[in-house]
Amino acid sequence: MNWNTKFKWYKFSVVRKIRNLEGDELIKVLEDTIQDITEKKLDKNGLFKLYIKQLQSYISDTKAKPKKGSNRQYDPFLIPRSGDGRVVLFGLSNVGKSTLMNAITNTNVKTGSYLHTTREALAGTLEFQGVKIQIIDLPGFLDFKEDWNISKQIVRVARTSDSILLVIDLSMDIERQYQFLITQLVNSKLLESENDSVVYNLGIIATKGDLPNSKQNYEILRAKTQIPILPIAINNSESLNKLKKHIYDLLEVIRVYTKPPRKEPVKTPFIIASGSTVYDLTSKIHNDLVKYFRYAKIWGSSVEFPGQRVGLDHHLTDEDIVEITAAR
Repeated sequence: MNWNTKFKWYKFSVVRKIRNLEGDELIKVLEDTIQDITEKKLDKNGLFKLYIKQLQSYISDTKAKPKKGSNRQYDPFLIPRSGDGRVVLFGLSNVGKSTLMNAITNTNVKTGSYLHTTREALAGTLEFQGVKIQIIDLPGFLDFKEDWNISKQIVRVARTSDSILLVIDLSMDIERQYQFLITQLVNSKLLESENDSVVYNLGIIATKGDLPNSKQNYEILRAKTQIPILPIAINNSESLNKLKKHIYDLLEVIRVYTKPPRKEPVKTPFIIASGSTVYDLTSKIHNDLVKYFRYAKIWGSSVEFPGQRVGLDHHLTDEDIVEITAAR
């Protein structure tokens, strides 16, 4: 398993672990995670080194929050994780994020042609091929207000995501939008440099692709970046379906179905990182299952024939069916 895949799987397992935690419990798990990375000497790799900084920042933010039972104000940016992955929409104000959110999720976000229609972080769910993806619509940046304090909150939520989608309006100044958003990512340590798109799965959604000059501006944007770009038109269903698949692909996960012996496969799949092994799946089901594991039978594209026996180190592919046999 290469470093990139190892990092994605490690981060995915941490996110699962902390999903419903808060306060001291959350801090303890985050600190243990940093210790685990250090003890395994994973921090020699740049991806894990930057991840430690992100975890330390998360710990600081958590310690700064009031504890349960204290008098605390409503936090318009506190959204619990849900689903199998989390993606944030990251862009300037009035570029079409909320309209996009309404088009691909089960939400009905207020929209308007004036700045700051969205004043808090809002969540919706995109369901694609059995995977539930939480989409977060963040308030838009105001690039003419450098000291706008909401910017810090936008970045705070972005740090909790599995993927960041830059939303760029093809009817507006491309250079201004792109450079501002990249600068925000670099300054907040979400990227190490403008040319680094490895640490976070990044994508660009180019909105309003049906307006005049949009094709010309799309070519300008494409010449500026190596980040994958998907131009969309909200009123085009084919365009929206491509976007949903694009978001799904960014998460780099696979669906694996378990099967009890002599029974049909369970209908609800396990969602695990692409490149995962039978060991990863088995430990996700239950730690004791790894201890008593004998072999697994696989039906799917990762094996040469249906029902092939494999060991813990076998790499799984999307829609594999797995039957695990353990010692009694």
